[in-house]
Amino acid sequence: MSTAVDFAARLIDPAAIAAAGHSAVLAYVSPSRPGANFGAKPITADYARALAAARLDIVSIWQYGKPGDATPSDWTTGFDGGRRMGEQALATHLSLGAPRQAPIFFAVDEDITLAQWNSTAVEFFRGVNSVLDVAWTGIYGHSRVCAWAIEDGVVGSRGEFSWAWQTRAWSGTEREPRAVLYQRVIDTPSDPGPLIDGTRVDVNDILAPDFGQWSLDRSVSMPPFTEIDRLGPSHSPRNGARIRNFLLHTQEGNGTAETLAAYLNNPSNGVSYHYTLRDGVVVRVVPEELASWSVLSANPFTVNLCFAGSRAAWSRAQWLAIDGDLRIAAYLAVRSAHRHSYSTQVIGPEYHVADGITDHQYVTKALGIGTHTDVGPNFPWDVFAAHVGEFAGPRPNAIDARAAATPWLGVRRTDGEISTPDGLGRFAEFEHGYVYWHPATDAHAIPAPIMTKFAELGWEAGRLGYPIAEHTELPDPRGTGPGLAQAFQGGTIYRRAGGPAFHVHGAIGARWAESGFENGELGWPASDETAHADGVYQEFEFGRIYWVPGKIVALRHSGEPDTPFDRPA
Repeated sequence: MSTAVDFAARLIDPAAIAAAGHSAVLAYVSPSRPGANFGAKPITADYARALAAARLDIVSIWQYGKPGDATPSDWTTGFDGGRRMGEQALATHLSLGAPRQAPIFFAVDEDITLAQWNSTAVEFFRGVNSVLDVAWTGIYGHSRVCAWAIEDGVVGSRGEFSWAWQTRAWSGTEREPRAVLYQRVIDTPSDPGPLIDGTRVDVNDILAPDFGQWSLDRSVSMPPFTEIDRLGPSHSPRNGARIRNFLLHTQEGNGTAETLAAYLNNPSNGVSYHYTLRDGVVVRVVPEELASWSVLSANPFTVNLCFAGSRAAWSRAQWLAIDGDLRIAAYLAVRSAHRHSYSTQVIGPEYHVADGITDHQYVTKALGIGTHTDVGPNFPWDVFAAHVGEFAGPRPNAIDARAAATPWLGVRRTDGEISTPDGLGRFAEFEHGYVYWHPATDAHAIPAPIMTKFAELGWEAGRLGYPIAEHTELPDPRGTGPGLAQAFQGGTIYRRAGGPAFHVHGAIGARWAESGFENGELGWPASDETAHADGVYQEFEFGRIYWVPGKIVALRHSGEPDTPFDRPA
């Protein structure tokens, strides 16, 4: 069984994690709570890249408060706390390079009762849902709280599994069968977890092919199968080559997916594939970021899958007898094509040179490399292409879908869509706002009052980047109506009713959040950041927050200082 580790104390060497036999890291996207100084809360973008380079999957988790601490448990903050933490979690998640279509697991790190769940905790998760959507909300907790979250529909699901991460603590012998992760080893002073690179870790069993890892393309539906990691040394670097083709192969032998993988993992045999497949079991032998040893000089730009136990001489009937495996192969091909942005067209006989999904014979006949003819003359290309089409499907227009779900936008003013200067995003103008889309953030509507500030700061090319969530109306008992807030990659825009909008981000934004946002002792933002001799400051309704390197201090207009504290800022 594959395992993942979680830890907070410090950033552990990714190579050491991989060497210890683990395949994933459950990584924090939450900051350290006041008074704590966890080196891995949150992880950094550089560390995320180092984990990926070590071929470790990454899953996002959030836990800010702690039972019995001055900062209360997250779940006790109800709907409003869930919404705010959802915004913070999503902003950090995206800033680390994670995809929008990946869950974030929120921790319930104590033995709560059903009454506590029904009165408060479920509202916290509904607040998270208002930002992430149910589809990308996950939960960590004991077996019962995982079940309650699934039953109340506040966590997403993927096939037969839900975004539930069960801890052994407080669960007794109970197991939630729909969980994707199980925390089996918990590091405590009396029962320490294993030591990796000088730091103790928790160990989690991975129970599902999709357990929330960043690397999966979840715009593709998924057939049932078991995916096992047997990553070995039989690979080479791609040396910057762009992946262009997914290739199918036959084994010309009688192996299973696992016995074939074991053979491939011996470098002296001189052959490998990215995947082996038989009877609903997929074994990952080489990560797609590396080149397998499958097709000579075509290795750098191909992803390769071998049907274990198959032969190029098979009849059509023999191929159709493993139709379940054909569907799995089609899914893996589409998943790879979406992940690396190459075509999902199926290229069968007669072959032509193009990006797409094909077989080893394509390399021989179309590219003129080698002499292999697998997968053979009787492979059912029509059936396989239909499976590919099922998984690839028509890719929905995200801007149109968002506009349809957002009637307040009014009449569309843009004929079609306009590309952003970075060549990645798109936007469209409507009567009362805009919709912006980017592949990493999805599509979100920006109302006109927020849009004014967004434009002032340089649109998506400025410090804000793209929107990461829909706007929220904020009650304002001291104002003339509800205010507005919307989160972007580079911070959040707040606008009080009848007033101008302001941008809050970074260390000053975190300090304002600790004070209670607009309902706290500092009130609403009253300016953007202003530079001074040693750093920057920002005005608020009832005070000012100063930042200088290494220090963040909030002062109220009354002249009485807020409790200042030194910390990395």
